[in-house]
Amino acid sequence: MIIKSIGFPRIKNYAGDVRDFLPSLFGYLKQFKDLEIFVEKTYGSGLGLTEEDYLKENNNIQFVSADLVYQNDLIIILKMPELSELEKLRDGCSLFTMCHYSTRPANVELFKRKNIFTLSMDGIVDDYGKRLFVDYFRTAFNGSKIAFEELKKSYHDFYSNKRPPIYVTILGVGMVAQNCAKSFEILGDEAFLNKNIPGVIMQLLPRTITNNEVIMAELLKQTDILVDATKRLENNKYVLKNELLGNLPKHSIILDITADRYDGEQVKPIEGTVLGNLEKCVIYPDDEKYNSLPNGVNSTNRRTTVSCDAWPGTTPKESIKFYEMLIKDYINVIMSKELSDIDINSNNYFERALYRGTLNYFLNK
Repeated sequence: MIIKSIGFPRIKNYAGDVRDFLPSLFGYLKQFKDLEIFVEKTYGSGLGLTEEDYLKENNNIQFVSADLVYQNDLIIILKMPELSELEKLRDGCSLFTMCHYSTRPANVELFKRKNIFTLSMDGIVDDYGKRLFVDYFRTAFNGSKIAFEELKKSYHDFYSNKRPPIYVTILGVGMVAQNCAKSFEILGDEAFLNKNIPGVIMQLLPRTITNNEVIMAELLKQTDILVDATKRLENNKYVLKNELLGNLPKHSIILDITADRYDGEQVKPIEGTVLGNLEKCVIYPDDEKYNSLPNGVNSTNRRTTVSCDAWPGTTPKESIKFYEMLIKDYINVIMSKELSDIDINSNNYFERALYRGTLNYFLNK
């Protein structure tokens, strides 16, 4: 399909997430002649932007209802819409968003049924498997900062020079985990450097450690912040059972960076934790959210949990500027050829990376 029209719907299913693209991206789209652009009414309003702000950059924009936005050749949205919204997609159209194929099986079935050509932003990787369309540091830092602030409240000796170092135990060793470690270094330096107060020790744990409950029980006893930054091969298995959380000190904070959901057979990496959002990203042990956990999930051992399904959205304008910088190279590929001709063997670096975000690549790799 040659793309002749693009629709930009608003994000609706992530409470408080206002990361609509800025007018500058629509100014960039002016270079593609005869391209029709349809934008959902009130787009950008969460950032204090108006239709006039967008039209100043590109007077070819048409502001329409969500139903009409979803009828275009290509739909671009930073966060995956809910199934009810996806049903509005025109059969055979294309979708460029964070598809999360491996953890959204119902969405994959819809894409197949409606013959949607999907390009998953989270699936875009380079020739060596490194994820490219992602803001690792902002995801890690935003969550780490909130968890650090909560620890200040719960740990009475936080600023005492007589306490031991603060221990941050990070499940995982990938890019998110590494950026969490960097974030806590920054936060620890801001709080303790040159004040004769013990700082922060970060320990990143691989699966050979997290798989050992005896070792984990001992590590958790001295953990002040427990971070889930895992990437599981089997999302129907826990990384940590709830009974192990009883080893955490009462003042400990759990930071749910991964923000996986309970969804069918899929479980969260740490049993008994709940998923937060931008409206409520700090969940205390007596929160009513625990009442919505699926049957059979043990939540006996609870600690204050910091969780959000859209971490970069806690600093929305900074986040969307970063993603706008990234998306231009992929829009150039999309607008240059038939989408079905995107080739993993292309001489174009961005085209090869984009192909790895297709549903066909995910299903056949």
